[in-house]
Amino acid sequence: MHPALRRAAGITAVLLAFALAFWLALGPSRDWEGGTRWLRHGLALGSLGLLSLGARLSVPARSRATTDTAPR
Repeated sequence: MHPALRRAAGITAVLLAFALAFWLALGPSRDWEGGTRWLRHGLALGSLGLLSLGARLSVPARSRATTDTAPR
């Protein structure tokens, strides 16, 4: 995947995760009972997973072949 496209997808995923988390915290009714309460918790965990995915997409991992030491 092209780095610019990957970064754009990561930032979009992070923004969607924040929007879902804010909606869950402030938007829906607080008196959800039974199964819908579990659905709310599942959506909150999904929001955390989406945030993690967005971070991984927008900031790629470093190559293992490179070293952290400065050249002499």
